[in-house]
Amino acid sequence: MIALVARQPILDKNLNIFSYELLFRGKDSESFNGEQATAQVIMNTLESIGFTNLTEGQPAFINFTAELLKQGIPDLLAPEMVYIEVLETVTVDQKLLSGLETYKEMGFKIVLDDFVFSEDLIPLIKLADYIKIDFIITKGAERKKIITICNQYNSDIQYIAEKVETYDEFFAAKDMGFDYFQGFFFTKPKIIKAKKINSYSFTFFKMMKELNKDDPKIKKIEEIIKSDLSMSYSLLRIINSAHYGYDVKSIRQAIVLLGVDRLRKWSLLYFLKGLDNEKPDILFKTAILRANFAESLAGYFGDNRGENLFVLGLLSVIDAYLDRKLENILAEISLSNNLKEALIKREGQLGDLLLFIEAFEKLNLKEAENYIEKYSINYGMVFDNYSTALEKTKDIVEAFENNKL
Repeated sequence: MIALVARQPILDKNLNIFSYELLFRGKDSESFNGEQATAQVIMNTLESIGFTNLTEGQPAFINFTAELLKQGIPDLLAPEMVYIEVLETVTVDQKLLSGLETYKEMGFKIVLDDFVFSEDLIPLIKLADYIKIDFIITKGAERKKIITICNQYNSDIQYIAEKVETYDEFFAAKDMGFDYFQGFFFTKPKIIKAKKINSYSFTFFKMMKELNKDDPKIKKIEEIIKSDLSMSYSLLRIINSAHYGYDVKSIRQAIVLLGVDRLRKWSLLYFLKGLDNEKPDILFKTAILRANFAESLAGYFGDNRGENLFVLGLLSVIDAYLDRKLENILAEISLSNNLKEALIKREGQLGDLLLFIEAFEKLNLKEAENYIEKYSINYGMVFDNYSTALEKTKDIVEAFENNKL
């Protein structure tokens, strides 16, 4: 039985990463019970990826059944790295409560998952550090009512709104008093509207338009880069970094040495990271992770030019960066019809690739398996590729944070 582990970010009110929930699905998911699922999450994380790579040093939320808690499985884990997420299916009894009390004393945080109030859960409420309220299961005023009731028994609880899929839901949750937010609202535009292009964006669009032509002109690329001092500096920094090992003083020489494909990647990364807006860091990390993951799957989705798939992954969230309609953004960039159809309509093989990645992000295994079967993807390879994509993403993000790119 092969299992996959993926992560979903949990953000604070300022859209900074607070933690990641580690999620599991198995290929033969019906054959995995709750105990096996959590065991796979823990073992795959410890043995294959490592907590540091998967959660970037942030705490990991991991689901635990009552049986695993009674068996003492959290004893294997570090309290500062793991938050115990108690599944909504547990039956509350004295043995469970005694175990949770012990774990709290050890320093573990207790999280109640998919919470809907009932009186038999009051002992759990008194122990809880966090309560997660599902925005699909609960509606409107019901969410606020749960908070009000739980605060009567434990005023120190912090609340997590989960399955938040739009910015409207995010803002509503903030107004209700939620402290943290889980869902993929941050990958979507806040408002679709006509938005004036600033000079920074304009330079990027000119660059991408030239780079994506069938026969891009070195002289034209040089002119565009030289028109932007920051871009010129960044290019010389990357070409002269230890990774490449050159000693280059000329923009033209840097362009020739990098080549069109690597220039395309660099310009996209430079643009997304450098945007002066309120977008969360997790959006940049998600874009890079999608890009690396997509590139690793090039052999399965009918495009052996992995660089194009890197660009595809990055551009899949560009509407969220610019808060503009994707069709309008792509009209200003010279892209192949295959890439445009994939990005706008999720059509064609590359559209399937994006749908597969999005399903994998949410661990919607049923949908993901449709593409695994359709394209004869090696199931075990997906986990390896995802692990490698995480490592590459970490390296790229660190390079930007250290001003190396």
